[in-house]
Amino acid sequence: MAFGKIVLLIAIMIGQHYSATAPNARPPSEELRKQTGWELVFPNLARVLKVIPWVWTLAEVAVLFAASDYCPPGVSQSIVDHLVRNENPTQALAQVGLVTRSFLAGSLSSISGSLIRIYCYRTLGRMFTFELSIRKEHKLITSGMYSVVRHPSYTGGIGVILGFLLCHFNPNSWLVSCSGLFPSSESKLAKALVYSWVSIAAVTTLGMRKRMNEEDAMLEKNFGEEWKDWVRRVPCRLFPWVY
Repeated sequence: MAFGKIVLLIAIMIGQHYSATAPNARPPSEELRKQTGWELVFPNLARVLKVIPWVWTLAEVAVLFAASDYCPPGVSQSIVDHLVRNENPTQALAQVGLVTRSFLAGSLSSISGSLIRIYCYRTLGRMFTFELSIRKEHKLITSGMYSVVRHPSYTGGIGVILGFLLCHFNPNSWLVSCSGLFPSSESKLAKALVYSWVSIAAVTTLGMRKRMNEEDAMLEKNFGEEWKDWVRRVPCRLFPWVY
């Protein structure tokens, strides 16, 4: 089971890494919308947010390896000494080794979300940038997933973030059980996890909504009636028949 969890963790992180990496270089200044506020902060923040999950994932992979029969005793003890900050290391290792339904659901959500974002990168090609921009000879793409919802890359992003929360912010992860960053008391741990989930969900929701509003305004200004016709045909932004 530990080997299967290791494979899934690495697959999740590879997908998340690619889905959080800009598929194209920053456009020239004449194609950029004026960068303000969040748009100035986000590129640097994105780099940090890519590194942290890798650290957590590699730590969990190392701990899973330490708990396996394939790890030499000396290496196993060294890993536990450095990476397990828990009063009961044996219990912590057993918890991390469990493959739960929430972890499997998170794996499916994260990998599916990453594939959706990669699809959007390929569909939009050079027109997909992390910066708000109208490229030279820019076209409005309305086929494929863009004929179902108008912002499928953010649908994928939600899947990635949900998967991230399910896989890392649960009692069977290295982050929660072994890092020492979360309380050992069950009641305090439950509160800490709720606060973490709510905080990340709130920041994600506000950031995505603001960005979608800005993208829609930019596309409406540039494409006019073509964009309005697309909105009439595809009224939902993220989820068909819902929103």
